[in-house]
Amino acid sequence: MIDSGKTSPTGEFEIKATNKEEKLYRIKFEKGQNLLLALQSGDDANIIGNWNSLEDYTVSGSKSSSTLKGFLNNLKQNITDINTLQFILDSLKGKPEKDSLFKAAETDLRNVNTDFMTYIKKFADTTQSVASALFAVNMINVTYEKPYVTTFYQTITKRFPQSTFAKLFADRFLGTSKPAISSTENPTTGSPAPDFSGNSPDGKKITLSDFKGSYVLVDFWASWCGPCRNENPNVVAAYNQFKNKKLVIIGISLDSNKDKWTEAIAKDNLTWNHISELKGWGCSIARDYKVESIPQNFLIDPQGNIIAQNLKGENLINKLTEIIK
Repeated sequence: MIDSGKTSPTGEFEIKATNKEEKLYRIKFEKGQNLLLALQSGDDANIIGNWNSLEDYTVSGSKSSSTLKGFLNNLKQNITDINTLQFILDSLKGKPEKDSLFKAAETDLRNVNTDFMTYIKKFADTTQSVASALFAVNMINVTYEKPYVTTFYQTITKRFPQSTFAKLFADRFLGTSKPAISSTENPTTGSPAPDFSGNSPDGKKITLSDFKGSYVLVDFWASWCGPCRNENPNVVAAYNQFKNKKLVIIGISLDSNKDKWTEAIAKDNLTWNHISELKGWGCSIARDYKVESIPQNFLIDPQGNIIAQNLKGENLINKLTEIIK
């Protein structure tokens, strides 16, 4: 928390921060709403918005924040397109007479996903905002895009030589510096999993330690996260294969809207345990697990220790096959 304030009767507010270099800031409002700004020294960001459609805000007085807002607008449109095509695919499944339409929709979805990833990479590689570049690259699934992400972090410090944050992220990814925090604070493979509790959509309390004796996959995701929604079918397939063999999944959602969260659970057929504080990136569980991008997961053994992280696609099935007999 850097600063806080209350709105005037006309809805105006003012908050301040002091920084030496550009950083990403999240302004959090009541009811779980928030917006992102990329601010550097000297910026005087002026935000105009409507509470009932906060995502349509405008920002001036901060070039990097305007750039970031444009990126977020494009993300929103791409995610809408992906969700629409996925809905069409779901409606055509199991209808032989619609096979040609199903294949066409599959092709369209692949093309949209490819264009989506290309756009994120191009933005991360060309933006003059270091905070926005780091934000964008953290949306990319390293499991599938490791060569690109590696190259990004190898060059980011040359693009932004004065940024200590660019160096921090690059050193951490490339393994060129020692961890700044101990393993007890930063969950790693082989360390005990931090315990947590939270409420399910129907208000039931779910606690990690209650599932000792089973393998638990703690899966961080959100309804608004396109890569998460694309990965969900793989998690569903793994759960269906191992749910009768002591596998438990706890989904931790970084949503802030309950209706969108529960709609995504139903639409993606996620029939396991779910928790959300409905605080978006303000989720305390995500903070405890040092989650900075999603989708991300942690596989925990029956004794409560983390034995694997970030298992995606076939890697998830292969790991579960290896350890669950």
